[in-house]
Amino acid sequence: MEKKVTASKFDIRWMTGTAMMIAVVLVLGNTPLGLIAMPFLRATTLHIPVIIATLFLGWESGMICGLTFGIHSLISNLQGGTFFAPFFVNPLVSILPRVLFPLIIYGLSKVFERLFSSFRQGRFLSCILSSAIGTAAHTTMVMGMIFILYGGRIQTMLTDGLGVPDSIAQHGVGTGIAVLGVTNGVPEMLVAMVIAPIIVAALDKSIGRK
Repeated sequence: MEKKVTASKFDIRWMTGTAMMIAVVLVLGNTPLGLIAMPFLRATTLHIPVIIATLFLGWESGMICGLTFGIHSLISNLQGGTFFAPFFVNPLVSILPRVLFPLIIYGLSKVFERLFSSFRQGRFLSCILSSAIGTAAHTTMVMGMIFILYGGRIQTMLTDGLGVPDSIAQHGVGTGIAVLGVTNGVPEMLVAMVIAPIIVAALDKSIGRK
C-alpha cells in the first residue's frame, strides 16, 4: 500500500499568507487607515490582519503578525504625540498583549466551532464571536498593563495637576483608563467582527475549506 504523504503545516501557502498579513500590518501602520489619532490614544486597525492570520493560518501565524504589530506600535510611539505614547515604549504594553491575543482568538474559535458544528454557518459565527471577544481581550490586556505598570505615575500626574485625559481627571485613574479602553475598544471590536470574518470566509472558499 502506498504511504500517504502529508504536507507540512508550514508550507509555501502558510509562509506566503503570513508574509502577506505582515505586509498588511505594516501598510496599515504607515497609513491613516492603520492608526487613527485620538485626543489621548491611537485607535488601531492593525489587529485585523492579526485576527485574519490566526483564524485562517493558525495561532503561529497570528503570533508572528501580532509581534509585528507590537514592534510597530513601540516604534511609532517613540515619537510621542499622545498622553499614553510613553507607556507604549514599554514592550510589556506594546508587544506582549499583541503576541498573546492571537492565542485567545484561536482557542475561542475552536470552542465556538464545536458549539456551532451543527449550523451551516458555524465557522462564520465562530469567526465573528472570536474576532469580537479577542479584540476586547486585546484592549483589556493593553489598558490593564498600563494601569498595572503606570497607574501610580498617572495618579501622581493627576495630583500634581499635569495634563491627563478628562476621563481620568473626572473618574480617577482606574475608571478613567477603563473608560478610555471602552471608547477606543468598542469601535475596534465592531470593525474587527465585521471585516475579519468576511475576509476569512472568502479565503476559506478560495481553498475549498468548509
